[in-house]
Amino acid sequence: MYNNSTGNGNKALEAENSAPVRIGARLVIELLRIQAEDPPTDNIRLTPNRTKHALAVLKQKLIEVQRHATKNDVHCSVTQILAESCSGMEIALPIAEPDWGAVGLLDQLFDQLLTEQGLDQEARGWIEKLRLPILRYALLDYSFFFTPQNLVRRFLNQAYLILLSSTEKSRRVYREKLDVYIKRILNEFVDDAGDMNSICIEAQAWFAGQNEKVEKIEEQLKVLESARRKENVAEPRVVDELNRIASGKQLPKMVTEFLHGEWRRSMLHVSMREGESGSTWKRQIRITESIVEFCLDCVANDGGEQEKYRSFYPVLIKNIKALLESVADDQEALEATLEPLELALTAMLNGAIPPLTDTPALRHANTHVSSVEVKRVGQQALNQIEGLSEGDWLRMKTSEGTHELCRVTLKGVDQAPWVLVSQSGKTVAKKNSVQLAQGIEGGVVDVVKNTLYWDKGLESALNQLHAKWLQANEEQKREAARKRQAEAEARLRAAKEEEARKAALLLEPQEDKVDRVDATESCTEEILQNSALALEKTETEADEVGDFIAPRTISEHEMTAAMQAIEQIQVGGWIAQQTSEGELRCKLAVKIRGRDKLVFVNRVGIKILEIDKQELARLMVYGAVSILDTGSAFDSTLERVVRSIQKEKR
Repeated sequence: MYNNSTGNGNKALEAENSAPVRIGARLVIELLRIQAEDPPTDNIRLTPNRTKHALAVLKQKLIEVQRHATKNDVHCSVTQILAESCSGMEIALPIAEPDWGAVGLLDQLFDQLLTEQGLDQEARGWIEKLRLPILRYALLDYSFFFTPQNLVRRFLNQAYLILLSSTEKSRRVYREKLDVYIKRILNEFVDDAGDMNSICIEAQAWFAGQNEKVEKIEEQLKVLESARRKENVAEPRVVDELNRIASGKQLPKMVTEFLHGEWRRSMLHVSMREGESGSTWKRQIRITESIVEFCLDCVANDGGEQEKYRSFYPVLIKNIKALLESVADDQEALEATLEPLELALTAMLNGAIPPLTDTPALRHANTHVSSVEVKRVGQQALNQIEGLSEGDWLRMKTSEGTHELCRVTLKGVDQAPWVLVSQSGKTVAKKNSVQLAQGIEGGVVDVVKNTLYWDKGLESALNQLHAKWLQANEEQKREAARKRQAEAEARLRAAKEEEARKAALLLEPQEDKVDRVDATESCTEEILQNSALALEKTETEADEVGDFIAPRTISEHEMTAAMQAIEQIQVGGWIAQQTSEGELRCKLAVKIRGRDKLVFVNRVGIKILEIDKQELARLMVYGAVSILDTGSAFDSTLERVVRSIQKEKR
């Protein structure tokens, strides 16, 4: 019993240790302090706190540095260029430790992005241009570090995906528009985080409109590829059943043509729709058997016992017609198909036997393997591919030397092809898992997955700093424990010395005794002083944290941009809402124009959100809501009907 509980306790501890650490605002401040290394120049002085004057000087200095870097096309780290710009200052520039740590952290992430992601020259140039504006924004809004829903962080993630593709198609669709937003950021963002957020909101709405087009292409491809795969399974089943029932039998030519023509196609549709266990499929098999038996019995009886089929014949034709109608829409074509069959069966029913032919066996498609190609691929690369899910990204090198970012639209099973669609929707590729694994080994395929660069990079960097922070705390705890132990030992020695002194005093005459101060008084005073110091330090730290993450009011520009983005959402458009249980996707079902209200439903049509446009705009600015699909091409029959009814009532 004891061993089991211990084992469960260890498992629970391991699960707790392996769970991702939630790094909030207060902890981010402390982690950035750890990130703050000594400046490369004496003209920058680190301070524990921010001061308004020093922060204003730093902001102005960064703006000047950005203008100089943009004008002279200077590409280097902010740490380096800021140190160079401060070299002529008579008084050292005071910078708060978390702010300097933020500079170092963003420099690190930008350098990794430029050196490790294989971007082309144009993309690297854009990344360099964004380095200083992003740093300036992050110093204004620290939520960039600890909130994945931050608007600028989302924009950077989207820009990262765009810059991974360098084909001419992706340039026309995305890069030209991205260039417009980057130029606006450089020109319009000065000292108000709301200006940057407004641009990012506009970009979010535009990207959502483009994603909508690609998603429609992906849905069509899923339907087509799913139908093709079902057909590959259903076709052999249909051929086997027709061969079992009719192959080698002597039947009228018109009956054989019907069975191997329209009836075979209808069997294929039913088999794809229901599989081999569906009731309609089983019913169609019985009808096929009845058609063949009808013909064989009429031929064998030579016109003697056809009367017994007269009552059965109308039922047979009715069932055949019903099954054909269930898979065909063209009534005229259906009648033309049934006419030869009805003529042949009616003639046989009346004793007139049409010319008979042996029904040939149908052949399976591609059943003969003429050659076998042996493909060798490493298990590690294959595991990388198999670990992907639908919605993950692959970066593929083209024959022209450019790169195309493709999303896994449909994941293949075994050797079935995977369907990959480019970010622009202009390219569709089909490769099986072995071919994709070979691409990884050959250096022409990179796995991007669905975790975007800035989310992954910030999470990794902050987790590393968190580990250092924990280690430093453990060392402080051990040092404090050693200090407490040393103090306890010192108090014990002092107590023993005091007892020895008192014992010696007992042997002295009473008049020689002198009053002495109790040693515990000084110890108590020391403890109180330490407690007061600790309390004062805690309050100071709380003030610092409040300074770094002070709440920011929403600007008019942000609200205007958010309202314009919301106006672009049509009925059928999708948004993502951040809740305590994760991301919740919902679709716009109704626009109540008189009250400026929007009603959103989930995938099954249940209402989950009714909200004013103003409130939705505020949530969008805070990053709690994002646009996934504007629904601009949505065609709702129900909406047209409702509008017609409203007009009639007026």
